[in-house]
Amino acid sequence: MKLNKILLLLLPLFCLLIYGYGTLSQKTNTPELYLDPIFKVNYGDATADKPQSKSWTNDHGQWLVVGDEDGPKLLKKEGSGWTSQDVVNRAWHSLPSRADVWSKGDEAHIVLVGECALNVVQITYSHHSKQYEHQRKSYLPIPQDCLSIETATITQDSKNEYWVCADMNEKIMVWHSSNGRDWSNPFTLADDINKDDISLIVRLKDQVSVIWSNQDTQSINERIHYDGGALNDWSEPIIVQQGDNNADDHLNATVFENGEMALVTKNSVDKINQPQFVMRVRDLRGKWTNVPYENLKSGLSPSRPIINHVESGKIFEIHSVKNKVNNRYYISVNEIVKQKDGWEFKELVQLKTKINGKNGDATSSKASFLPNGPKLIFFSDDLGNVYSFDLDTLK
Repeated sequence: MKLNKILLLLLPLFCLLIYGYGTLSQKTNTPELYLDPIFKVNYGDATADKPQSKSWTNDHGQWLVVGDEDGPKLLKKEGSGWTSQDVVNRAWHSLPSRADVWSKGDEAHIVLVGECALNVVQITYSHHSKQYEHQRKSYLPIPQDCLSIETATITQDSKNEYWVCADMNEKIMVWHSSNGRDWSNPFTLADDINKDDISLIVRLKDQVSVIWSNQDTQSINERIHYDGGALNDWSEPIIVQQGDNNADDHLNATVFENGEMALVTKNSVDKINQPQFVMRVRDLRGKWTNVPYENLKSGLSPSRPIINHVESGKIFEIHSVKNKVNNRYYISVNEIVKQKDGWEFKELVQLKTKINGKNGDATSSKASFLPNGPKLIFFSDDLGNVYSFDLDTLK
């Protein structure tokens, strides 16, 4: 009898060890893990900003681009931890720090965002030196009336042509390049947005999609460009959803192997017990289905959702949460499961740090996770610490 009681007492501890020496959240019974930094820079919120993808995995390893005070930093995961790639980083000195990465094969093109500046840098992996080497940097033409750019993203279409989209002043603009080196003047897709709104560009089958928020019209919008068409040949604006304060400047997407896309966004409802986020699923015909989720709770404020998936497998949603009672933050990792009657969002773990300040700005790769590869997500705090977590540990 005493042995049975002892076993019952030890069972919760055994469950915690499976999840990596954590504790259980008293409120939700969700496992909590405290993480140590993998790297430190002299730059707060080094993994910002919301729509950007800063990591990638290929045959040569796992890579991450973070911001720093003297320019962006390329990091590689080594056996001893994450290390700075000094050859590339010297070439990037003084360039803007907020990065979005498009990686394909041995090459990566990275758009770097400054206050009124956009650079695209190309790096190529050298099989001789066993590291990336900086190839070139390009300056995208910026209109003289530019006041500010908040963020930008980059992609490559099926014709191997490159696209960058960004918000500028109260406009959404796109730039085009046939080779990743020579860039066009921008084309304006929307000129009526709020100065707080942002955009995201996503590669789909034989087309690219630009999605943006418009808080003035309370709408999420999309325009489509078919691969091979002229720079200015875009569809008319498509309203994904409008009204009910459903728009905010938080956008992140993943594209499934069947060609469908899932987009996660934050809304501006901001009411207790009302959904704070919306997952928006785009089918192959371009039809959108909007799925509200993550109710706002008293004392807990969720923000900045991102989404990614395992190739033909699990779907993960990650966002930050601020506990307004103790001013502490954590990263909520969730699995999204499609049911016959809708979608289920299941919190798997809460990732915490030992600092008292802000942390968040979760980021991952544009590409889906490979079933047999690492499934890395990253976030950062306002002191310059960068953190990593492998979703594979949740098996």
